[in-house]
Amino acid sequence: MSDEVLIVGGGFAGLAAGVALAEAGWLVRLLEQRRHLGGRTRSFRDPTTGSVVDNGQHILMGCYHATIRFLTTIGTLERIHFQPRLAVPFLDRGGRLTRLECLDWPSPWHLLLGVLRSGSFSWKEKVQVLRLGRALRSAKENTDRAAGESVAMWLSRLGQSASLQRNFWNLLCLAAMNEDPQIASARLFERVLRLALFTSPADSRLGIARVGFSECYTTAAAAYIESHGGRVETGRGVRQMLIADGVCRGVELSDGQKLEPAPVISAVPWQQLASLLPCDLPRGEPFFATALALRPAPIISINLWFNVPITELEFAGLRGTTIQWLFNKSRILGTNDNYVSLVLSGAHEHVSRSKQELLATALQELGELLPGVRRAKLLHSLVIKERFATFSPSPEAQPMRPSARTPVRGLILAGDWTATGLPATIEGAVQSGYTAAREVLEAS
Repeated sequence: MSDEVLIVGGGFAGLAAGVALAEAGWLVRLLEQRRHLGGRTRSFRDPTTGSVVDNGQHILMGCYHATIRFLTTIGTLERIHFQPRLAVPFLDRGGRLTRLECLDWPSPWHLLLGVLRSGSFSWKEKVQVLRLGRALRSAKENTDRAAGESVAMWLSRLGQSASLQRNFWNLLCLAAMNEDPQIASARLFERVLRLALFTSPADSRLGIARVGFSECYTTAAAAYIESHGGRVETGRGVRQMLIADGVCRGVELSDGQKLEPAPVISAVPWQQLASLLPCDLPRGEPFFATALALRPAPIISINLWFNVPITELEFAGLRGTTIQWLFNKSRILGTNDNYVSLVLSGAHEHVSRSKQELLATALQELGELLPGVRRAKLLHSLVIKERFATFSPSPEAQPMRPSARTPVRGLILAGDWTATGLPATIEGAVQSGYTAAREVLEAS
């Protein structure tokens, strides 16, 4: 009979690790303390409107190779619609609409020619984008110099004007990194740009789920694990890891039951891991103490339902506003509920604002971007604050992110906050799950 592994946490990282190990012949027992799977990437049905709502808007890209492999394995990749090639509309105050559309040319010309053809940039800004593209192609020197820089510092050093940063690069940084460019790591953002925009046209495409995001992976991943003899249990809280003499032998559940002996993959966020470890472990082991000192970065989602459609766009980057991105959920999901979702990433200075204040800001800015909003009637709203949406990817945070392998034998870490080389994205979470699975297989 195959070996058994315990996985704590039922988000992307835990489910990806479980699927990989089930595929390799291991008996997987996955424990999730909540009554639902999905962690910070899930959907639910709004009780007032009946609409399917994601707890935050999640987007994939063609360069998410691990995620594509995962969704292919569990049979749900067709639920994601990938663009034929990258195309991003931008809305300015006053309703001006411009687009960036890449061409079917080899990288980096697919992007650079798209920039040259776009009305989203002045000619001066187009030259600046070309300059940055040239710098990215001469990697080493710039990568070394960017190590301790913020995104804003790096962009300024590479000749990107304040207006270009504000209206283009900052939108990309906030979407990819969930952090203010004044704080976010330049080295990490540079890696994101290389993978997403300067590798190939296929890697640059955006992918948007045509169903609630939970439907893209939670049920299918659990079914895959169970079809291979494993178990996926929700509502099963873990009280603590059973660690003694430098070895993890299992876990103790909230009801006092002990599950042992088995290796454990912890796929919970860093701030939750602290409560699962013996209280003296982080104090005596710098590996854990350093990782648990990561700082969070919040995301706010403002969901709005109107009596009439307010735009035909599927999504758009918003320029010159507090709100950064708009997603037309009715268009995306194929419903007629006139539902849009607005995203405010890296929302440190806004997360303490009342939901009424945030709603007022959103409606005012929407009215400036889409004049039709002023004639529409708001029927319902839902503001979601994810205070611990991701870790803050500052330059100081990068050496704090732990590897999958820990000093405790039998305890492996997974999660988008571990040392994936990526910001806290779905791709980072899935990659971390695969890495954790490899650690289990290699240790056996």
